[in-house]
Amino acid sequence: MCPHEIEQPVEPTVPAPETTLGVGERIAGVLLTRSPLGFLVRRVARIRASVHAKLLGAFLLIAMLLIAITALSLQTIASVSRKSRLLDQARERVDASRQIEQAVGVQMNVTRNAVTLRDEAAIESILREKNRFADTLARLEAAASPGEREAIHRIRAAEDEMLRTVAQIAHLIRNGKADEAMALHLNEGYPQYREIATLVTRVVRSEEAGMGRLRQSVEAANHQALLLMGGFAAASIVLALILGFVISWSFIIPVREAGGFLGQIAKGDFGATIDVPNRDEFGALAARMNEMSRELHQLYEEQRTLNVELERASKAKSDFLASMSHELRTPLNAILGFNELILGEIYGEVPDELKVPLTDIQNSGKHLLRLINNVLDLAKIEAGHMDLALADYSVQDTVMSVTTALRPLAAQKGLDLVAEVPEDIPVACGDGGRITQCLMNLVGNALKFTRQGGVEVAVDLRGDVLHYRVTDTGTGIAEDRLETVFGEFRQEDATIVGQFGGTGLGLSITKKFVELHGGRIWVESEVGKGSTFSFTIPLRVERAETV
Repeated sequence: MCPHEIEQPVEPTVPAPETTLGVGERIAGVLLTRSPLGFLVRRVARIRASVHAKLLGAFLLIAMLLIAITALSLQTIASVSRKSRLLDQARERVDASRQIEQAVGVQMNVTRNAVTLRDEAAIESILREKNRFADTLARLEAAASPGEREAIHRIRAAEDEMLRTVAQIAHLIRNGKADEAMALHLNEGYPQYREIATLVTRVVRSEEAGMGRLRQSVEAANHQALLLMGGFAAASIVLALILGFVISWSFIIPVREAGGFLGQIAKGDFGATIDVPNRDEFGALAARMNEMSRELHQLYEEQRTLNVELERASKAKSDFLASMSHELRTPLNAILGFNELILGEIYGEVPDELKVPLTDIQNSGKHLLRLINNVLDLAKIEAGHMDLALADYSVQDTVMSVTTALRPLAAQKGLDLVAEVPEDIPVACGDGGRITQCLMNLVGNALKFTRQGGVEVAVDLRGDVLHYRVTDTGTGIAEDRLETVFGEFRQEDATIVGQFGGTGLGLSITKKFVELHGGRIWVESEVGKGSTFSFTIPLRVERAETV
């Protein structure tokens, strides 16, 4: 059922939104409050430099880190390459020393066999190997340690003595003294070979030991370079992360403070201030925002004082309108009543020449009464005393009563007034009298501003919403004035007041009645082609809205 008493709307309770922080935000909060990074962020923020300079400094520092890593890599590569060359050289010396060791053994065997076989040519070949043996010793001596050089000198001296002995053996074999040659070989040559072999073996062992130490040194250097590069890279990454964190949060904190400040301003807290440590553009912005807050606070106080005065003035205006409307309506109703009695010939027969002016008086009085009722309705609405009498009503009967009342005016101007209301629209619930008043205002305006053509009133049901339309073929409304036609005491054009009359209250009151029903009203128009005023209200209004 449709209630007949107006219920006050209940304001919905909207829960406050909860702010949820991600893992990154929580970690950043811990770092800012419980680590030295928070101090670094504040120190960077207090640096008296522009944001551009701070960012440029951070980028330059990162570039320096990249340059340092590159330099360290090149140095490591050069060191490894140098040690690899030394290792190759050591391997060559080891090979050379082993060749000498092998050559000594071969010479000793060749000499013994040559003596046994009395082969002078074989002995001569040993003497010819002297230069190659000396060159190999020279290569070893060039990069040898002091101990190895002493051994090489002894090898060279022993080699010289051994070659003299071989030359003597060759001379004895040439003279046919094989036994003496064998005796010389066994007594002098063989011991000399053994001494040279011992010394060469010592050099070989020394070179191998040196190569082993060098290999260990290379491996240690490679391991050290790997650790150094890894440590430097890790330190660079940590430093870059710290630098990025500090720089970014020195900017993020003032931005967040500004966001909170603007949120407070949006909520009407004009006494809010923003406090950031930055001495850059963000600091200057914070200072300007604080200045803006002070000015807004001052303007707010001035506006609040002005609003109080305006409320007093509005109340005084509403009281005056209500009082004057009552004062005017009472005598006007009496005038209309007496004039109606006269027209009804209660006081006697009325001459024909008086009926026309008496009828004009009656019509003008009714028009004036409607204007006064509009003013009184407006005063009630502004004072918050306008209540709707909700009840069941027929949409068809409402539209018919409006067209019936205004059809004489349409006929007087030679206009067509038609209505289009489907018969299947069910009984509606609302204030039928106020809806009739809305239609009377809209149709009356349409007839007033239409010179030829006609006016159409249409209603259709869309779901559970009634859609009313009043379409005319009148003068139309300029596009830049569509938003102001529903204002109080407003006309579409100043010349209209002189041409058609009116106070400009009809559309304003219509809009407020539609909104009291929980609906909305709008207009579509084109200059010279007419206008269409539309409003929608619920089919069943359960309670009145507040305006």
